[in-house]
Amino acid sequence: MRKKKIYERGDYYLAFDTNPDGTARSKNLYIFYYDREGGRGRSHSTGTSDLELAKEELDRFYDERERGLKFCPTCGQAFSGEPLPLVATAIAEYLEETDYAAAGARLGHVVSYIENQGLEDVRCDELGDAWVGKFRKWAAKAPIISPAGKERKRSTGTIEASVSMLRTAINSAFIARKLPHRATFKVKPAEEVSNTPWFRVSEEELIEMFRYALVINPPEASEKQIAKWKRERRNLLQYMRLGVATWARPDALMDFSTQLELGQWNPAIAYINLNPAGRAQTNKYRPLVRAPRQMVALLEANEGKFVKAASIRTAFRQMAKTLDFPIEGDGQSGEKLIRRSVSNILRPLLEKEKSWDPQGRLMLGHIRPNVSDKYATPYHEAYLVDALRLIEELIDRIEAAAPGAFSLN
Repeated sequence: MRKKKIYERGDYYLAFDTNPDGTARSKNLYIFYYDREGGRGRSHSTGTSDLELAKEELDRFYDERERGLKFCPTCGQAFSGEPLPLVATAIAEYLEETDYAAAGARLGHVVSYIENQGLEDVRCDELGDAWVGKFRKWAAKAPIISPAGKERKRSTGTIEASVSMLRTAINSAFIARKLPHRATFKVKPAEEVSNTPWFRVSEEELIEMFRYALVINPPEASEKQIAKWKRERRNLLQYMRLGVATWARPDALMDFSTQLELGQWNPAIAYINLNPAGRAQTNKYRPLVRAPRQMVALLEANEGKFVKAASIRTAFRQMAKTLDFPIEGDGQSGEKLIRRSVSNILRPLLEKEKSWDPQGRLMLGHIRPNVSDKYATPYHEAYLVDALRLIEELIDRIEAAAPGAFSLN
């Protein structure tokens, strides 16, 4: 029988120990918790039926087990230990130091939950699977509201992205304070929370996307509207150019810069490093790839960010809507459409040449070069040679059908 929780601290809670029929086994309150070392649930008697005394016992028990604090047996006060940060503080510190564009929105959901539930004083060490489970339930009921006021359901993948970012922020706070703690709650694997979009554009539809982005003179529009139109479509075109050339994820495309100190563009050997200098690689690995010959002039002429906008989401969605692509559900025609579609178009050709593994997987960042690769293979003439040739041939076909798609204008 499920026990009724009276008081909680992290994944620890107070309840009466009951028989299967609901009758009490003891007049005392018990602490119930999951023993990670033993791999099973356990209980510990507080030795009292007084709720306030039982709460104090749970607090001491929790702090001893989870924070490693020791208590004076006479006065009950904790001996001195390292201060542990509030969750809100950890989030604020992480947002101040990170340049990851999506971090603000993802952690913003957590901040909203903390404020909504009055949890401003919760500490990082108090976040366990139970706390995160409650956040997931709350977030699932909180719709996403667009600037235009339209509501849509928050996907499980979006919620889990916030959980993952929260874990990163908490661990960052502990590391900054040189504390031995780490976030204990689990992040669900992507395959459990997300449905991979089924939609991919064909080569003909990809060409139509470039034709759309190349039209920069809307009829019967004011000068202000024309300027906005040109700016949006220019950024959309740059995004698609780089996406076809590299197959990179949206965040990597938006981050890419030819700024010298970031080391992302090497004109001497025409290599693109999708991971800027100073940024640690994550599970979503950003590879070193070769630049198609058609991109060289575009990269050489560029200064700073290649896509000069904070976001191209609205422009991309408007293009998908205009071209009658599916736009509802699990990001069918979101910004990853370029990455998915180009790899889908070229995969059969790479497989025919027995080059999908490793070249295709390297392009997607699904595998990493090993140590010997790091020192030799990337700068060898055979590195990604088949993928490069097929991308260049695809770009030639796009440029022939949509003049200007990959040329300076």
